[in-house]
Amino acid sequence: METTRVVGLVSAGVGFALLIMTFALGYLVFQHYEGATPSGDLTTTMGTLLYAAIQALFLGIMGWVGSLLMLRGLDFEKVHRGVGVVTFKVDKGVGIMTQQQDQTTASWKDSVTPPQKDETKSS
Repeated sequence: METTRVVGLVSAGVGFALLIMTFALGYLVFQHYEGATPSGDLTTTMGTLLYAAIQALFLGIMGWVGSLLMLRGLDFEKVHRGVGVVTFKVDKGVGIMTQQQDQTTASWKDSVTPPQKDETKSS
């Protein structure tokens, strides 16, 4: 097996497992939901709301990461089959090597520039 296929299958498998786990945990939270009892204590109410928000964020992030991993795994499988291309964005112009290359190019252009005609001479 080629490495692109292995990476694609592993990534898709992990992503699919995360998605299944996310939906299973979401279902369990939904099944065991207990409504908030009215209370005069502000800290108890805020604690309940904070706990619910943390659970929702955790499930949302798990689903998001799972779907990203699964999509990237399918992209790698498409590349292996020759159907698609990997569309990872690479930012050019970032890093030390690029800055050094820009300085080298600038110094090369300065040394190659032909001398300018002096147009101030009177005829």
